[in-house]
Amino acid sequence: MKNVWMVLLLLSLSAGCAGEKYFNGVGPNGQKIYLGPVPIEKTEAYQAYTHSSRTEADKQRYLFQRLKSAVNLSFYHDGNWYNSVQAYRGGMWLMRKRYLKGQATRDFIHKYVERSEETGEFHLAKFPDGSIHIASYLLYNELDLLEDKQKSGKL
Repeated sequence: MKNVWMVLLLLSLSAGCAGEKYFNGVGPNGQKIYLGPVPIEKTEAYQAYTHSSRTEADKQRYLFQRLKSAVNLSFYHDGNWYNSVQAYRGGMWLMRKRYLKGQATRDFIHKYVERSEETGEFHLAKFPDGSIHIASYLLYNELDLLEDKQKSGKL
């Protein structure tokens, strides 16, 4: 009986760690959270995108450039935290190694950025206030912002 209680205790402790709450790209009031400043028109990433061919690959470069400029954030991948430049380099490596010509940006994020291919863990972004968001949701928010600009004809 003593062993059963020990097992239950260990299971409850490990479930608490595994069940840590991550945010999904929205703040407490339901507003979307972004990697960097909004509006985006004056950012380097946006300026580069406006001078590009505006392909799916250009959208991904835009997202990873936004990631690079998020200098106050830390990014989690496979048990380690990285700074914005390291995360940018990792994203660009993914593009070189995994991107298929013409692949939709949302599909690319879902397949390669949402979770680690090795561990299955979410890739995360930690903000200065200590909040932790699933990084793919932040990228989807950034992509929505960019695509809304395109649809509105402001791009």
